[in-house]
Amino acid sequence: MDSIVKYWLNTTTYNQAVGIYATLPFVMAPACFLIDAPYGRFAGKLGIDLSINGKWGWFTMEVVSPIIFAASLVIAQPRWTPFQTLLSSAWMIHYINRSIVYPYRASSMAPIHISAYVCSIGFNLINGYTNGMWVARHSRSISEPLFWIGLSIWVIGFFSNIYHDNILFKLRSKKKKEEREEGKKRYFVPHGGLFEYVSCPNYFSEAMEWTGYALATSGSSWPAIIFAASTASNLFPRAWRTHAWYRKQFDNYPASRKAVVPFIL
Repeated sequence: MDSIVKYWLNTTTYNQAVGIYATLPFVMAPACFLIDAPYGRFAGKLGIDLSINGKWGWFTMEVVSPIIFAASLVIAQPRWTPFQTLLSSAWMIHYINRSIVYPYRASSMAPIHISAYVCSIGFNLINGYTNGMWVARHSRSISEPLFWIGLSIWVIGFFSNIYHDNILFKLRSKKKKEEREEGKKRYFVPHGGLFEYVSCPNYFSEAMEWTGYALATSGSSWPAIIFAASTASNLFPRAWRTHAWYRKQFDNYPASRKAVVPFIL
Protein backbone atom coordinates (compact mmCIF):
# COMPACT_ATOMS: atom_id res chain seq x y z
CA MET A 1 0.00 0.00 0.00
CA ASP A 2 2.83 2.41 0.85
CA SER A 3 4.36 1.91 -2.60
CA ILE A 4 1.01 2.71 -4.25
CA VAL A 5 0.67 5.90 -2.20
CA LYS A 6 4.24 6.95 -3.04
CA TYR A 7 3.62 6.35 -6.74
CA TRP A 8 0.32 8.26 -6.54
CA LEU A 9 2.00 11.25 -4.88
CA ASN A 10 5.15 11.15 -7.02
CA THR A 11 5.67 14.39 -8.94
CA THR A 12 6.98 12.49 -11.96
CA THR A 13 3.82 10.35 -12.04
CA TYR A 14 1.68 13.48 -11.95
CA ASN A 15 3.69 15.29 -14.63
CA GLN A 16 3.60 12.26 -16.93
CA ALA A 17 -0.16 11.97 -16.45
CA VAL A 18 -0.66 15.65 -17.29
CA GLY A 19 1.54 15.24 -20.37
CA ILE A 20 -0.55 12.32 -21.62
CA TYR A 21 -3.76 14.14 -20.74
CA ALA A 22 -2.68 17.21 -22.73
CA THR A 23 -2.63 15.18 -25.96
CA LEU A 24 -6.25 14.05 -25.66
CA PRO A 25 -8.07 17.16 -26.98
CA PHE A 26 -5.96 17.00 -30.15
CA VAL A 27 -6.85 13.33 -30.61
CA MET A 28 -10.49 13.52 -29.57
CA ALA A 29 -11.64 16.39 -31.79
CA PRO A 30 -10.77 14.84 -35.18
CA ALA A 31 -11.77 11.36 -33.98
CA CYS A 32 -15.19 12.57 -32.85
CA PHE A 33 -15.74 14.39 -36.14
CA LEU A 34 -15.00 11.20 -38.08
CA ILE A 35 -16.64 8.62 -35.80
CA ASP A 36 -19.88 8.78 -33.82
CA ALA A 37 -19.04 7.70 -30.27
CA PRO A 38 -21.27 4.60 -29.93
CA TYR A 39 -23.59 5.59 -27.08
CA GLY A 40 -26.86 7.49 -26.78
CA ARG A 41 -28.34 8.55 -30.13
CA PHE A 42 -25.48 6.88 -31.98
CA ALA A 43 -25.52 3.55 -30.15
CA GLY A 44 -25.08 0.59 -32.50
CA LYS A 45 -23.23 2.60 -35.16
CA LEU A 46 -20.19 0.32 -35.14
CA GLY A 47 -22.18 -2.65 -36.39
CA ILE A 48 -20.70 -5.18 -33.95
CA ASP A 49 -22.92 -5.66 -30.91
CA LEU A 50 -20.52 -5.40 -27.97
CA SER A 51 -22.72 -3.17 -25.84
CA ILE A 52 -23.53 -3.07 -22.15
CA ASN A 53 -26.62 -1.84 -20.31
CA GLY A 54 -26.88 1.93 -20.72
CA LYS A 55 -27.73 2.90 -17.14
CA TRP A 56 -25.29 0.52 -15.48
CA GLY A 57 -22.55 1.37 -17.95
CA TRP A 58 -23.06 5.11 -17.54
CA PHE A 59 -22.95 4.91 -13.75
CA THR A 60 -19.85 2.72 -13.55
CA MET A 61 -17.82 4.74 -16.06
CA GLU A 62 -18.78 8.19 -14.75
CA VAL A 63 -18.38 7.38 -11.05
CA VAL A 64 -14.67 6.69 -11.66
CA SER A 65 -13.87 10.41 -11.86
CA PRO A 66 -15.21 11.50 -8.44
CA ILE A 67 -13.76 8.40 -6.77
CA ILE A 68 -10.26 9.05 -8.13
CA PHE A 69 -10.56 12.79 -7.48
CA ALA A 70 -11.58 12.14 -3.86
CA ALA A 71 -8.84 9.52 -3.43
CA SER A 72 -6.26 12.05 -4.64
CA LEU A 73 -7.48 14.56 -2.09
CA VAL A 74 -7.40 12.06 0.77
CA ILE A 75 -3.97 10.68 -0.13
CA ALA A 76 -2.40 14.12 -0.66
CA GLN A 77 -3.99 15.50 2.54
CA PRO A 78 -4.76 19.05 1.40
CA ARG A 79 -4.96 21.99 3.80
CA TRP A 80 -8.66 22.37 2.93
CA THR A 81 -8.55 26.08 2.32
CA PRO A 82 -11.77 27.74 1.10
CA PHE A 83 -10.33 27.63 -2.44
CA GLN A 84 -9.74 23.87 -2.27
CA THR A 85 -13.08 23.22 -0.59
CA LEU A 86 -15.12 25.15 -3.16
CA LEU A 87 -13.38 23.63 -6.19
CA SER A 88 -13.69 20.12 -4.72
CA SER A 89 -17.37 20.72 -3.96
CA ALA A 90 -18.04 21.86 -7.53
CA TRP A 91 -16.37 18.73 -8.88
CA MET A 92 -18.22 16.33 -6.60
CA ILE A 93 -21.61 18.02 -7.09
CA HIS A 94 -21.28 17.76 -10.86
CA TYR A 95 -20.30 14.10 -10.79
CA ILE A 96 -22.88 13.05 -8.22
CA ASN A 97 -25.47 14.48 -10.58
CA ARG A 98 -23.83 13.05 -13.69
CA SER A 99 -23.06 9.55 -12.42
CA ILE A 100 -25.95 8.86 -10.02
CA VAL A 101 -28.85 11.31 -10.40
CA TYR A 102 -28.80 11.48 -14.20
CA PRO A 103 -29.10 7.73 -14.96
CA TYR A 104 -31.58 7.30 -12.09
CA ARG A 105 -33.89 9.98 -13.49
CA ALA A 106 -33.61 8.87 -17.12
CA SER A 107 -36.55 6.67 -18.11
CA SER A 108 -34.19 4.70 -20.33
CA MET A 109 -30.66 4.92 -21.72
CA ALA A 110 -29.35 3.41 -24.94
CA PRO A 111 -26.72 0.67 -24.61
CA ILE A 112 -23.08 1.78 -24.51
CA HIS A 113 -20.57 0.07 -26.78
CA ILE A 114 -17.70 -1.50 -24.87
CA SER A 115 -15.17 0.65 -26.78
CA ALA A 116 -16.83 3.88 -25.60
CA TYR A 117 -17.10 2.42 -22.09
CA VAL A 118 -13.39 1.55 -21.86
CA CYS A 119 -12.30 4.89 -23.34
CA SER A 120 -14.50 6.77 -20.87
CA ILE A 121 -13.06 4.90 -17.90
CA GLY A 122 -9.54 5.67 -19.08
CA PHE A 123 -10.38 9.33 -19.53
CA ASN A 124 -12.05 9.57 -16.11
CA LEU A 125 -9.08 7.92 -14.41
CA ILE A 126 -6.57 10.45 -15.71
CA ASN A 127 -9.01 13.35 -15.41
CA GLY A 128 -9.91 12.62 -11.79
CA TYR A 129 -6.29 11.96 -10.82
CA THR A 130 -4.70 15.06 -12.36
CA ASN A 131 -7.41 17.47 -11.27
CA GLY A 132 -7.64 16.00 -7.78
CA MET A 133 -3.89 16.22 -7.27
CA TRP A 134 -3.77 19.79 -8.55
CA VAL A 135 -6.48 20.94 -6.14
CA ALA A 136 -4.83 19.09 -3.25
CA ARG A 137 -1.48 20.80 -3.88
CA HIS A 138 -2.57 24.34 -4.75
CA SER A 139 -4.49 27.11 -3.10
CA ARG A 140 -5.29 30.70 -3.98
CA SER A 141 -7.21 33.55 -2.43
CA ILE A 142 -10.94 33.41 -3.08
CA SER A 143 -11.02 37.21 -2.98
CA GLU A 144 -9.74 37.30 -6.57
CA PRO A 145 -12.53 38.44 -8.95
CA LEU A 146 -11.65 35.77 -11.52
CA PHE A 147 -12.36 33.04 -8.98
CA TRP A 148 -15.94 34.22 -8.48
CA ILE A 149 -16.46 34.92 -12.17
CA GLY A 150 -15.35 31.38 -12.97
CA LEU A 151 -17.40 29.81 -10.19
CA SER A 152 -20.47 31.79 -11.30
CA ILE A 153 -20.05 30.51 -14.85
CA TRP A 154 -19.76 26.99 -13.44
CA VAL A 155 -23.01 27.42 -11.45
CA ILE A 156 -24.89 28.79 -14.48
CA GLY A 157 -23.61 25.94 -16.64
CA PHE A 158 -24.51 23.33 -14.02
CA PHE A 159 -28.12 24.45 -13.61
CA SER A 160 -28.50 25.00 -17.34
CA ASN A 161 -27.35 21.42 -17.86
CA ILE A 162 -29.98 20.11 -15.45
CA TYR A 163 -32.71 22.31 -16.97
CA HIS A 164 -32.09 21.07 -20.50
CA ASP A 165 -31.69 17.47 -19.35
CA ASN A 166 -35.17 17.78 -17.82
CA ILE A 167 -36.59 18.84 -21.19
CA LEU A 168 -35.01 15.80 -22.84
CA PHE A 169 -36.25 13.49 -20.06
CA LYS A 170 -39.83 14.64 -20.65
CA LEU A 171 -39.50 14.17 -24.40
CA ARG A 172 -38.05 10.70 -23.89
CA SER A 173 -41.02 9.71 -21.70
CA LYS A 174 -43.43 11.10 -24.30
CA LYS A 175 -41.61 9.20 -27.03
CA LYS A 176 -41.84 5.89 -25.16
CA LYS A 177 -45.54 6.39 -24.42
CA GLU A 178 -46.49 7.20 -28.02
CA GLU A 179 -44.35 4.39 -29.42
CA ARG A 180 -46.19 1.91 -27.20
CA GLU A 181 -49.55 3.29 -28.30
CA GLU A 182 -48.77 3.57 -32.02
CA GLY A 183 -46.33 0.70 -32.43
CA LYS A 184 -43.79 2.72 -34.41
CA LYS A 185 -40.74 4.91 -33.87
CA ARG A 186 -41.42 8.52 -32.92
CA TYR A 187 -39.06 11.50 -32.76
CA PHE A 188 -39.65 15.00 -31.45
CA VAL A 189 -37.97 18.38 -31.77
CA PRO A 190 -37.07 19.73 -28.31
CA HIS A 191 -38.20 23.24 -27.40
CA GLY A 192 -37.60 25.56 -24.47
CA GLY A 193 -34.62 27.41 -23.04
CA LEU A 194 -31.53 27.33 -25.22
CA PHE A 195 -33.14 24.68 -27.43
CA GLU A 196 -34.61 27.65 -29.30
CA TYR A 197 -31.07 28.61 -30.32
CA VAL A 198 -29.03 25.40 -30.49
CA SER A 199 -29.61 21.69 -30.96
CA CYS A 200 -27.46 20.63 -27.99
CA PRO A 201 -27.68 23.15 -25.13
CA ASN A 202 -26.78 20.42 -22.64
CA TYR A 203 -23.37 20.09 -24.33
CA PHE A 204 -22.94 23.86 -24.39
CA SER A 205 -23.82 23.98 -20.68
CA GLU A 206 -21.28 21.31 -19.82
CA ALA A 207 -18.58 23.20 -21.71
CA MET A 208 -19.61 26.32 -19.74
CA GLU A 209 -19.19 24.45 -16.47
CA TRP A 210 -15.63 23.36 -17.07
CA THR A 211 -14.57 26.61 -18.70
CA GLY A 212 -15.82 28.36 -15.56
CA TYR A 213 -14.03 25.84 -13.37
CA ALA A 214 -10.75 26.48 -15.22
CA LEU A 215 -11.23 30.24 -14.86
CA ALA A 216 -11.83 29.80 -11.13
CA THR A 217 -8.27 28.47 -10.87
CA SER A 218 -7.17 31.78 -12.49
CA GLY A 219 -6.08 29.71 -15.46
CA SER A 220 -3.24 28.25 -13.41
CA SER A 221 -4.43 24.63 -13.44
CA TRP A 222 -3.30 22.78 -16.55
CA PRO A 223 -5.53 19.78 -15.75
CA ALA A 224 -8.59 22.07 -15.50
CA ILE A 225 -7.70 23.80 -18.78
CA ILE A 226 -7.17 20.44 -20.48
CA PHE A 227 -10.52 19.21 -19.12
CA ALA A 228 -12.32 22.25 -20.54
CA ALA A 229 -10.62 21.69 -23.90
CA SER A 230 -11.38 17.96 -23.81
CA THR A 231 -15.03 18.63 -23.06
CA ALA A 232 -15.32 20.88 -26.11
CA SER A 233 -13.30 18.56 -28.35
CA ASN A 234 -15.57 15.64 -27.40
CA LEU A 235 -19.00 17.27 -27.24
CA PHE A 236 -18.84 19.91 -29.97
CA PRO A 237 -18.26 17.40 -32.82
CA ARG A 238 -21.02 15.23 -31.34
CA ALA A 239 -23.31 18.27 -31.22
CA TRP A 240 -22.55 19.02 -34.86
CA ARG A 241 -23.47 15.46 -35.87
CA THR A 242 -26.60 15.53 -33.71
CA HIS A 243 -27.57 18.83 -35.35
CA ALA A 244 -27.12 17.22 -38.79
CA TRP A 245 -29.30 14.29 -37.65
CA TYR A 246 -32.10 16.64 -36.56
CA ARG A 247 -31.99 18.54 -39.86
CA LYS A 248 -32.14 15.30 -41.82
CA GLN A 249 -34.92 13.85 -39.66
CA PHE A 250 -37.22 16.90 -39.66
CA ASP A 251 -37.98 18.87 -42.82
CA ASN A 252 -39.29 21.79 -40.77
CA TYR A 253 -36.40 21.87 -38.29
CA PRO A 254 -35.77 25.51 -37.25
CA ALA A 255 -33.24 26.92 -39.71
CA SER A 256 -32.01 29.52 -37.22
CA ARG A 257 -30.76 26.94 -34.72
CA LYS A 258 -27.04 26.41 -34.46
CA ALA A 259 -25.46 23.16 -33.30
CA VAL A 260 -24.02 24.06 -29.90
CA VAL A 261 -22.98 27.71 -29.40
CA PRO A 262 -25.87 30.20 -29.74
CA PHE A 263 -25.61 32.39 -32.87
CA ILE A 264 -22.09 31.11 -33.64
CA LEU A 265 -21.60 27.35 -34.12
